Amino acid sequence: MKKTIVIIAAALLICGVANGQESQRLRLEKHLYTLASDSLRGREAGTDDGRKAADYISRQWQQMGLKPMWGDSYSCPFNLSNGGMEQYMAKPGSMFNNLVAVIEGSDPVLKNEYIVVGAHYDHVGVMGGQIYNGADDNASGSSCVLEMARQLLAHQKELKRSVIICAFDAEEKGLFGSKDMVKVLKRYEMLDRVKLMLSVDMVGWYKANGELVLEGTGTLAKAKSWLKPEQLGKDIKVRFKSFENSMFTATDTDPFAEKGIPTLAVTTGLKSPYHKPEDDADLIDYEGLDRITDYLVALTVSASRHEGKIASGRVAAKHRTPHFEAGLIAGFNHCHLEFPEATIRGKHQYGFQGGLTMQYNFSRYFALRANVLYDYSHCPLPASSNAFGKGYHMEQHSLLVPVTVQLGIREMGTGLYVGLGGYYGRVFGGSFYGNVPTTEPTYDAKPNQFGFTCNFGVRLGGHWQIDGTWYYLIGDLFNTAGGLPEARKHTYAVTLGYIF
Repeated sequence: MKKTIVIIAAALLICGVANGQESQRLRLEKHLYTLASDSLRGREAGTDDGRKAADYISRQWQQMGLKPMWGDSYSCPFNLSNGGMEQYMAKPGSMFNNLVAVIEGSDPVLKNEYIVVGAHYDHVGVMGGQIYNGADDNASGSSCVLEMARQLLAHQKELKRSVIICAFDAEEKGLFGSKDMVKVLKRYEMLDRVKLMLSVDMVGWYKANGELVLEGTGTLAKAKSWLKPEQLGKDIKVRFKSFENSMFTATDTDPFAEKGIPTLAVTTGLKSPYHKPEDDADLIDYEGLDRITDYLVALTVSASRHEGKIASGRVAAKHRTPHFEAGLIAGFNHCHLEFPEATIRGKHQYGFQGGLTMQYNFSRYFALRANVLYDYSHCPLPASSNAFGKGYHMEQHSLLVPVTVQLGIREMGTGLYVGLGGYYGRVFGGSFYGNVPTTEPTYDAKPNQFGFTCNFGVRLGGHWQIDGTWYYLIGDLFNTAGGLPEARKHTYAVTLGYIF
């Protein structure tokens, strides 16, 4: 494989020199064979191989005269615990590295609005002694964006809005490059001026897929009226998909879409050997990649000049809320006992509970929640020897695990919901106190308890959660052998949660 790549790359270089000027298709091949070469060992983020890929992209940008977005360098290093340009500049040796450039628009007003075009250049590196070159994922997208930048720079006078060009790092580790980019744009009060974001990810198998797919056209107003290839003068088959809806795939559109920014995920799909060692440069459809690049350039110019409303106001369900959430909750409870045989209802007494909450969001309407709580409760009960005499109190320490189905509406982190389900309680401690009869000296609650639960609540600002919950124990609270009266336990709780 190595010899083949070296021979082809050398042949391409010789042909380019001989012709005096390289075609775009030839440049795409050179970029791809370089980025997906064995010498870069899969471009894993945070490694020297990943940094070599970044250096290659930087040199290409410099040669074409692309302007850095901030200062005199394209480099925007980051690690997983910081964000913001001040920290970037203070940490030149940070682990990961985005590259960011800008092509300024020509309109005196619209040039302050932005179209973001990005592709991640990292891949998964070496696993099990095999190099995962990631030609389609995502040397193809990186090469495409390189040549898009060249064309857009040549057509700069046609651009009204400015175009931000991004090479994202650490996508394979969790979309960290694009997440960090959103933080930086927000810090510099630029995020609300981003009108469209394109993520070019896996675009090297056009012929095998039979079409280019644009996911997210539903986030754009009347998208088909200005995105159709024939209207842009391009001969390419494009399928428009209203929203990204797969829970198992993600690309660098996600952090932007979650902020309500219109996004287009551009891809030729998963026809290539996705995340396999066989994803090599000699399998790429370069003619298709060339046509895709031309089409995306025309699309970007069209978006930069679009005079109508760009955003439709709609966001994909998967971008409205994160799939998995976890946090901490704490609050107070109050419970009482009912005694069916005597038709007596005891008084309420206050306690407290707190612990972890976890939730998986299937959509903005439907979620599954599980809590793991320490619950302390206490309530009065009568003496079995004299139901009308002075009673005493029971206290109980439990591990409480309620599991509920949550139904509600939540937009951009805020909304109302209700839940219904069941719970398991494991009693690990308790006692009686007060005027305890000598005939009832021991605590004899059932150690394993089950019941129904329901809740209602409100989510505020994406992080804060206020919940009201009712727990109803199924069956008797006490062991019948203990000589205690049959009792049903009702618990009400109000908790405040913080979701990370």
